[in-house]
Amino acid sequence: MNGPSGGGFLSGLRENETLRKLTGGHPELILFGVPVLTVVAIIVAVVVSMSGGSSKKNTNDSAKAKTPTVEATRTKPAGTPTPGANAGLKTPIAVSPGDTLAPGDLAARGTGEAGRGDFGGTRLVIPKIGVDAQFSVKEVGTDGQMPNPNGPEDVAYYDFSQWPGLGGVPGKGGNVVLAGHVDYIRYGPAVFWRLHELEAGDTVEIQQADGTKATYKIEFNKQIDASAADWTPIVQATADESITLITCGGQFEAGHYNNRQIVWGRRV
Repeated sequence: MNGPSGGGFLSGLRENETLRKLTGGHPELILFGVPVLTVVAIIVAVVVSMSGGSSKKNTNDSAKAKTPTVEATRTKPAGTPTPGANAGLKTPIAVSPGDTLAPGDLAARGTGEAGRGDFGGTRLVIPKIGVDAQFSVKEVGTDGQMPNPNGPEDVAYYDFSQWPGLGGVPGKGGNVVLAGHVDYIRYGPAVFWRLHELEAGDTVEIQQADGTKATYKIEFNKQIDASAADWTPIVQATADESITLITCGGQFEAGHYNNRQIVWGRRV
């Protein structure tokens, strides 16, 4: 998505493409003081040029606003979701073969009510890939921009309260959308560097301020073409409470990663 001028995540990507090429695709080889790539995930931004939260507007204004996007992708505003045929099912959804996210993978999740309320998460824990990270809360305003995570070890939680039918809150339903950098300037591999390694059956845990935990089991880990992605169905509230993790992936083309990694799982 398009963000404010200066210091945006997308500009960081373009700035550091040369470094990626010089290191043969291994920015982790150049740490300590030498710039390496800054990359999210996304999307919601994975990807995303950043902006701060926007003030809330009335329903009519929201209907005319741009949809939430990662980089410059634009989609039509989502309508009020209706429960899908598989609403409430806990059996694994049918997933397409291969590594590319298909529309049927998203449709199979069903749609549901987007949970609303305060986000109480304190840490994201993913045992398989060694993630134990703090959160920042990013409001998605009526311009549809999903702001950057705060740094290499930060995970952004996206508040879609201005977007009916999108997003969610742990314990209240919907689709909990998170994004993190894959690598970072003058840092190297970042919080979601190994996100591509997650497989069906792996677990993701959100630790909450009240001492409870929300645990999700991964059902798919796929990539999408960043230039052609329709982000509304990706961040849409699902029939069962779920989690979506986003970061960059693929190859560098024209100054940025050409794919986005999308990991989705359901509450257990």
